[in-house]
Amino acid sequence: MLSDFCRSVGAIKCPPTISIKPSTGQGAVEALNSAGIKSGVLLSTAYFYGSPEVARLGVDVASGTRRENAFVVGQAQAQCGRLVAFISVDPLSPNALDELAYWRRKGGATGLKLHLENSDFNFRSPRQVRKLAAVFLAARRAGFPIIVHLQTRSRDYGATDVGIFLRDVLPFAGGIPVQIAHAAGDGGVSSQTLSALGAFADATTTAPSAVSNLYFDLAMVPGGELGAGKLAQATEHLAALENLMRKIGINRFLLGSDWTYPSDLRSYYTNAKSDLGLTGEEWRVLASNQAPYLPPSAEMTGRCKDPSSHANR
Repeated sequence: MLSDFCRSVGAIKCPPTISIKPSTGQGAVEALNSAGIKSGVLLSTAYFYGSPEVARLGVDVASGTRRENAFVVGQAQAQCGRLVAFISVDPLSPNALDELAYWRRKGGATGLKLHLENSDFNFRSPRQVRKLAAVFLAARRAGFPIIVHLQTRSRDYGATDVGIFLRDVLPFAGGIPVQIAHAAGDGGVSSQTLSALGAFADATTTAPSAVSNLYFDLAMVPGGELGAGKLAQATEHLAALENLMRKIGINRFLLGSDWTYPSDLRSYYTNAKSDLGLTGEEWRVLASNQAPYLPPSAEMTGRCKDPSSHANR
């Protein structure tokens, strides 16, 4: 598990909540129950093994990726239908396509998580863009929806990168749902976030059919780190975010948390509501939106006798 890796490799700086105790399926369900949420997606952080920082340590990327993905799938399967599992790969690692093929055959996974910032991905590199497109195509063939942390480490990340993504990568997904994490940023609301999200907003007007499978989550938007205070947000940035959400359509946005043990989801979502200057009706729509890869509520009960399966609200 990644938490074990964090403890054993002193050269890697891991968040304390990961280093001290791993986030488990049971812990996730307890957090969901406390916030009155019926279901969620458990995201693998196996992409971490392919990051440049880890690669320099000589870690076996393929075996680490497989172990982490297997752990997450197992944790989700033990929770009586309350959770679905998204495996993860580094799209630039040699094992990426093999890992997707393995889970396509084995079953148990619902989708794919990508983290381009962690992978040090560069949209300005045609070679890297082709690799990302190949991963999108493999996910499509496996029937895996994709959640992608799109922001990169480029200081000028924004509309230009989104344009490349829309032209050279997204078409390979076909019609599978693609969820853009953090409203196209990396948490909080910055000028980079607004530039990227603005390009998506323009695309919904100029080429609506080409982006009809896109969704945007608000994990850590507009707040900061769970349990560690909130990022200061410029009032004008928040207003711009809300206007772009309306342009794209509130129905395209999903609440998310980036939850890790032992974060409190109830207070997190209460804070999110107060931070966003949405109308009462807009918040009602946002709060009722459900990711297309989650099963209907009626299918999430009675799958096993675990007491947590009866705690749905």
